Amino acid sequence: MTLFEKICRMVGDRRIPSFRMPAFRLFRVGFANRHVTTIVVLTIVVSGLAVAVGLYFAVKDVMSSTYNWPAPAEYQVTAAGLQTMGKKNEDYPDGTESQTLSIRLSDGARISTLRINGTHLGRAGIAKAFDVSPLTNAVTGATAYLFVGNLTITDSSFPSFRMENSQVANLVTGLKCDGHTMAATVLPSVSQQVLSSERLSSEYLVDGSVVDRIQIHITGSSGAFVDQLVISGVKAHTGSLSLGRMKIGTATMNNTNLIGDGSGIDSASCVYDSSTEIRNLTNSIVDTPILVQ
Repeated sequence: MTLFEKICRMVGDRRIPSFRMPAFRLFRVGFANRHVTTIVVLTIVVSGLAVAVGLYFAVKDVMSSTYNWPAPAEYQVTAAGLQTMGKKNEDYPDGTESQTLSIRLSDGARISTLRINGTHLGRAGIAKAFDVSPLTNAVTGATAYLFVGNLTITDSSFPSFRMENSQVANLVTGLKCDGHTMAATVLPSVSQQVLSSERLSSEYLVDGSVVDRIQIHITGSSGAFVDQLVISGVKAHTGSLSLGRMKIGTATMNNTNLIGDGSGIDSASCVYDSSTEIRNLTNSIVDTPILVQ
């Protein structure tokens, strides 16, 4: 008899038991009555509603503090282009919210065309409805200017207009004014501004907006560049059109523009200040009684 046969006789028909997982008792939680269950369910529902309401107002706050071009807000234009998400303006001293469209041009910013069309301005107490100037008095220097290839203003109206601390190679002006002063200095050395290269430049449009005022500010001593600055159909019932610290190749302001505060033609509503230097001037300004309001 072989060893294998002996082992078989010893084991016989007995079977080796298979392994089984131990059983665990299930614990059930019961409530004393139906009212306890109702309270628990209501607590869960109220908690869920509280979370939902919190999320709603959080999203609402984010949306209400987001300003997209060209909604009234402060926008930065860098060498990389316009930052189309704006920053909320500071409130006015009386606490009301400012509806100002403020365009801040950093050092070296380049724009091929900035066109402001069909826009309505004005708010009680505002001195300048449309203001081109340095951001602060600290922005100074030989190159701290807004350099413009061509400035064109048509079909616009303001209570008053003033250009100062600027240079224009070729000025063609035919404004209709409620009195004017042309005191600009003729200077043959004023340079023509040629900004035709559109490399690293962008184009921006404001069309049909209604705001308190528009500001175009240079923010650094190296200035900024706009090849075509077009102001068309811009109307303001309060505040002036003020142009300062600009160097312009050609500026054209035709007789579709109306400027006047109703003070009469013996009191100038249009002023080209003596700090404005001009190489070539074509002046056909017409004095006529005008009240813009």
